[in-house]
Amino acid sequence: MPNPSVEIKRLGYSAFFMPKRLYLDSNVFISFVREEIDSAFNLRFLDSENFFAVCKNKKHVLLISNWFLSEVGKIACLDKKAISEEFERHGVNAIFIQEKIDFSSVSRIAKQTGLHYADALHVSIALENKADFIVTWNIRDFEKASALIKAVSPNEILDTL
Repeated sequence: MPNPSVEIKRLGYSAFFMPKRLYLDSNVFISFVREEIDSAFNLRFLDSENFFAVCKNKKHVLLISNWFLSEVGKIACLDKKAISEEFERHGVNAIFIQEKIDFSSVSRIAKQTGLHYADALHVSIALENKADFIVTWNIRDFEKASALIKAVSPNEILDTL
């Protein structure tokens, strides 16, 4: 169980009092719809479902990018309508953002942080849309960008926000 005072310092004092704008990485949604279990036998799909329930209750806004839609489409074979219906079914406020990709910004972030281009694209879109956090199961993928935006797991949202 995380120490609340450490989490407040790490995530920021206001993290505990206001709804947040959360840029959602596709892996959280994919693990939910595919009912995935990770290699340590954690029930990722249940953790994701609980995360969506917290988002509903705390009125967090999920930011959904075209990049998210593309990844979910390729891996889970779901289109925007089906994804939207899933969020509605769970009462989650998901906004489908119309990002304007600034490729020079993506390249700058990739060079500055050492991120892979695809992850730098996520960071750029999250920053452009004023996300408070990137929510992902792949925290390590975004550690290099922690000076720009914090990446948190769905479980961290459950435990702290």
